[in-house]
Order: sequence, then structure tokens, then C-alpha cells
Amino acid sequence: MPELRALIADRSESDLKRVEDAYEFAREAHDGVKRKSGEPYITHPVAVALILARLGMDTESLMAGLLHDTVEDVDGVDFELIEKRFGPDVRRIVEGETKVSKLSKQGNQQAEVAHSGRDMQAENLRQMLIAMTADIRIIVVKLADRLHNMRTLGSMKPEKQQRIARETMEIFAPLAHRLGIGRIKWELEDLSFRYLHPEEYEYLTTRLRTRQEEREALITHAVAQLREALEDDLELPEWVSDIDITGRSKHLWSIHSKMQKEGKALEQIFDLLALRVILTPRELSVPPGTDEKRRERAEETREKRVCYHTVSIVHSMWTPLPGRFKDYIAVPKPNGYQSLHTTVISQSGQPIEVQIRSKRMHEVAEYGVAAHWMYKQGAQLAQKDRENWIAQLRELQNEINDASDYMDAVKTDILSQRVRVFTPKGLAVSLPAGSTPIDFAYHIHTRVGETAVGARVNGSIVPLAHKLSNGDMVEIVTSKAGKPSKDWLNFAVTRSARTKIRYHFSKQERQDALKKGHDLLERYLRKRQLPVRQLMRTKILEEATQKLVGTRNPDDLYLALHAGKTTPAVVGRILSPSLAQEQAAALPRRKLPAPRTPEPGGVYVEGFTTSTKLANCCSPMRGDQIMGYLTRGRGVSVHRLDCPNMIRLLKDEAERCVAASWNAGTTGSSIVELDVVAQDRSGLMADALKVLTVLKISPMKIEAGVNAEGTAHIGLRLSVTGNAELERIRSALRNVDGVTDVIRGGRKARNGASG
Repeated sequence: MPELRALIADRSESDLKRVEDAYEFAREAHDGVKRKSGEPYITHPVAVALILARLGMDTESLMAGLLHDTVEDVDGVDFELIEKRFGPDVRRIVEGETKVSKLSKQGNQQAEVAHSGRDMQAENLRQMLIAMTADIRIIVVKLADRLHNMRTLGSMKPEKQQRIARETMEIFAPLAHRLGIGRIKWELEDLSFRYLHPEEYEYLTTRLRTRQEEREALITHAVAQLREALEDDLELPEWVSDIDITGRSKHLWSIHSKMQKEGKALEQIFDLLALRVILTPRELSVPPGTDEKRRERAEETREKRVCYHTVSIVHSMWTPLPGRFKDYIAVPKPNGYQSLHTTVISQSGQPIEVQIRSKRMHEVAEYGVAAHWMYKQGAQLAQKDRENWIAQLRELQNEINDASDYMDAVKTDILSQRVRVFTPKGLAVSLPAGSTPIDFAYHIHTRVGETAVGARVNGSIVPLAHKLSNGDMVEIVTSKAGKPSKDWLNFAVTRSARTKIRYHFSKQERQDALKKGHDLLERYLRKRQLPVRQLMRTKILEEATQKLVGTRNPDDLYLALHAGKTTPAVVGRILSPSLAQEQAAALPRRKLPAPRTPEPGGVYVEGFTTSTKLANCCSPMRGDQIMGYLTRGRGVSVHRLDCPNMIRLLKDEAERCVAASWNAGTTGSSIVELDVVAQDRSGLMADALKVLTVLKISPMKIEAGVNAEGTAHIGLRLSVTGNAELERIRSALRNVDGVTDVIRGGRKARNGASG
């Protein structure tokens, strides 16, 4: 705590007192509790608060850092108590942290029962990102919490180290980058690298350590040379009040990534050494009465002027490497990062990267979103890019319910590396790295994407699959006759573009299906010389749809006709009862049984009271999609909709095919045969039967055999209550070691249809 007091000594007395109170509360709450490392637990929240203090976060964030585990770990401490003692802001941040932590623990306990571990972890992260959209400080505190946990990860089991490091590399380091908090991002990446790739980490560490003294000497000499040149310049000392020059080595993960990406050896990486020049411009004199916006513009112009002047001095004293100058001041990164980067050859022949920025730019680069609280305690951050991607998180949250799909979309559309490109009017657009003109077009507007026929990048015609680079100016060529191509899905990168392309084709396919379903019914009625216009009136069609599909939208009836879920003959009999009587009279005379209610577990056939029989060829059961076939003298034979015999009958004798459904509100069991196909091994039968025992299923019949190729077949006859139970059994059997398939219908099914 003394170190924390020293870091925040310049804050008001009331703020210091509030932080002291939060510390005492946390110390008493965690009294006697130890971490995995054996240290007192209070060391963790204090370390989190220290990280937040070094970032310059506001007092509420420091208090939340100290209190973030109290509600979760201590009986008698709840959110109402936190709010009463420390205020609503602290409660909101602590509550956001606690919800995620609770979900994480539940996920570890319930993964085997309800979800896969990946799905639960995806849900945890989804909840965290949702909470973050309410208050950005929640994620900053979470990053500080994760950073200290990564620093102390050595006390965990290896498998847990790997899982936490992978999650950190995939989610938390990109989040820190998106928020512009460079110092946390770099440390999280290096710590994750250590656990994910220990051999490569050790190799780089050892190689760099052997030349440490040589590199330090080079950096010291280069710093002295550059400082002398800048201080001796005729103009620069008049424009800046302070010049801070520091040297550093490139971060380990950054070196490793560059070696992998470019296929280079360590000796071929030119920017292993770097100098950072931070310039503090002198206070600007402006005429009295100058408005705030003009003052800000003048200060910004002064900052740029001193940075560009400084890079000219660097290039005059050292030879710049061609193609190695990057201007992130004119074209900032999407997270707001601004700086000039240039790689030069020093007098010793060693390549050195020089980064030049103003003090304000440096604070944004190091602290990102946290830099705001250094100046305005607790106010809202007015940063357009930040608001845009927070809005994207909310949009994804509303569109995607599945947690895994949500996290995949977040990783692709929000947390991935970005490129910033420009419209012909100079408006900046931030897209994931690897994006193409199609992604750009759909980002501008759906209509622009749908009518795109070509693109110009920096004035030159390029294919729509062309990958965009930072700083490109993109112009989309459109045509009224233009329309999307399914090929676009092969190179569109953003989820938004891909979703809109798929939606276009699904909408088109739906329109085609509606037209074909409508035409099927109309042709059938005309063929039988029925009054088409009268029978296809909306009200009559609504009643027929209600009977056959369960809705009152005729479109659903047309879609069912196109999909083969019902037939024009069935619809015709409902639209025209006289047609049903005519068709019944045309069938061979037979004595029909008296009308009856379908027996429990039975089948209901629209418009018929004849007996029903489940077909032996496909053995339908409750939950299967079914259809009936009006036999000659044997009632209605009920088949699964995917039964080969049913498919043939729909094609050859559609007028005898009738809609059928399971009798609502009844229950019953069905007999089903399964063929468990597997590579033969010792204990296979025992493992398969163990699965049935766990599921409390008692087989009615078991037979087994092995063919000449060594493929085992275990035949099972089971009594099941419906399709849902059957699928649970099949899924469990497929998980048995060596099992390649579980075919419904027994071994005969291999020569016919399988469910």
C-alpha cells in the first residue's frame, strides 16, 4: 500500500481517503486468505490498483481494483453494500467484474454437464464485453486484473497456464491494443508467448541476452548522438521545452511474429533496437479571445511541425532505409495511435528504428483510453473510433445469440489487426486486416455493396478480391444492373459483408421458392379445371395454410409445397372439398372403418379417418418429419419424409401422398434398430453397452460381427420415446473410441436411407 499511496499522492485529500477506505475494506475481507502462490490474497487487489494508478486511471477505478474480488469471495458482502460504502460508479465496475468471474467458475464446474468448455468460456467473454459497453472502465480494470494474473501464472498447473495464456493472446491483448494501451498489450503478449511457445521464447531470450551489453552500448551511443543533434538545431529548442530520448529492444512476441510472418532469421530483423523521441512543445501564445477549437488546432499543428522537423534531422545524420518510413500522424491507427516511425542505419552499421511523437501522442500510445482520466476525472471519453467499435459490440450482441459465434465475430470484426482506408472524399474507414473492396462497399452501405461491379484503389482498377492496405483510397464502381455474386463469399472478410451477401441470396431463394410453390398449386388446379382465381383468394388460402402448416400466411404454404412437405393434391382437397370426394370415389370400393381418434402415439392424417400404419422400410418415430401414402385397401402407410420410397412416391404418385403429423398431446415409444459401425478393437462392445447403461437404456436385442476389412458392426434394437432421445443415444455412441458412424435402421440401412 505505501507504493500506491506514493503514486496517487497528488490527488485530493478526499480521493486519498476513499482509496484508503477501499483498501481497509478489502484487507479485512480477504484476511487469512492465500493465493495459489502462498502470498496473502490482498497482494493481488493491491497489485491491480498499482497497475491502474500507473495508467493514470480515476479514483473510482482504483477503488474497484481493490474491491473487485470482495463480493465474489466474501460472505456478507454484496453490491448494495459496495454502493452504500463507495458509490454507484464503483459498484458498476465491481459488478461488471464479478459477473464475469462467477460465470467463469460456473463454466469450469458445468462444462461436462451442459456445455463444452469452449462454449462456456465464450459465454464468459461475451458477458464481459456486454458489461464493458456500459462502462469502459470495467475492461480497463479487467485488463489490470489479467495482467497481474499473467505475471503470477507460474503457480498454476501447465494445462491451466496454456488455457489462460491462449485466451489472453486471443482476447485480452487485442482488447488492450484496441483501447490503445500499448504497455499492457506488449506485456500480455510476451507473458502469453512464454507459456504458449516456451521453446521459442527461451531461444529468443537466450539469443538476445548474449548480446545485451553490445546492444545497450549501441543504444547509449545513439541516444547521445541524437540528443546532441537535436539540441544543436537552430529551430527545435525554440519550439519544444523538453526532449526525452529513450532506447529499448523490440518486444519478444513482436520479434517472433515478424520472424514467422516474413520467414526471417533473427539477424534479418532490422528494428530489434529502437529509439523513442518524445517532444514537449512549448506553450502556444494565442491572441486573447481565441476560441478553444482554434487553440486546439494551433497546438495540433505545432505538434506535427516539431515531429516532422525532428525526423528530417534524424534523416540528415543517419541513412534512412528505403520503404521503412511510416507516418502514423497523417494516418493514425484505428485505436488513435500517432507517431512517426523510420528505420535508419547508424554509424556503427546497426539498423535502428526511431519513433518520434509529442508528449500527448505518447500518452495516447502508452495508456490509450486510460490517458483520458489523467486529465478529466470520471468524464466520458469523446473518441469517435472508441464509440464506433463499442457500438459494433452492441450491434453484434443484438444480432448473434450463440456465444461462440459472437466471439468469432468479435475476433474477426473488432479485435483483429486493422487497416485504415479512405473514401474519395477523405473520410476514414477502419476495417479488419485483409479486407477487400467488397468489405469496404458493404461498410459504406448495403446498396453500394449489392450494386458493386468494380473498384479503384489509389486511382487504379483492381479486382474486388484485392486486399486493402493502410492508407489506400478506395472508390467503388457501381451499376444499376449490378448484383452480388456467391464468389464474393470466398474473399469477403467482415462478418457484416458476408451476412449481407448471404441474406441477399437467401431472400432471392425464398422468392424463387414462393413462385415455384405458387405455380405448382396453380398448375394442379388448372389441370383439374377448377376455378383458380376463386380458390386462390387470400382468405381461403389462409384457412388452408392454418390446417396444413399451422400459420395463416399463404407464403408458408407455398414454401411447404416447394419443399415437398405437402403436395398440390392435398392442398387441392382442402381448397375444394368436392375434389376430395371425387378422388375418394375414384379409388377401389372398400369398407372404411368408422371415424376414430388416433390412438396414443398415433398419426393424424388431414381429411382422412382410415387406419394408419408405420412403414417398415424407414420405421418413422415421433419427432421425424412424416408423410402418408394412401394405399389400395390398406389405409394410409406413414413414411419418413427422407425415405427413398416416399421420395419415389412423391415423384410418381403425388396425388396419393397426403400430409401427416404426429398426434399432438400424446406420448408413446417406438422400436428402432441401430447399426454401430466401428474399427474393431478389444473392449468395443463393453464400451458401447456402458454408454447405454449410463443413459439408462436397456437393449431389446444385440448382435455383433466383424467383416473381412476389420470393420465391426454392433446391431441394437431399442425402445425410444422419440427422435430427441434417439439422437442423444446416437451422439453418445459416436463418442465411443473407434466408432465411425451410428446408422439408423440397422445394417440394412447402409444400402438405403439413414436417419
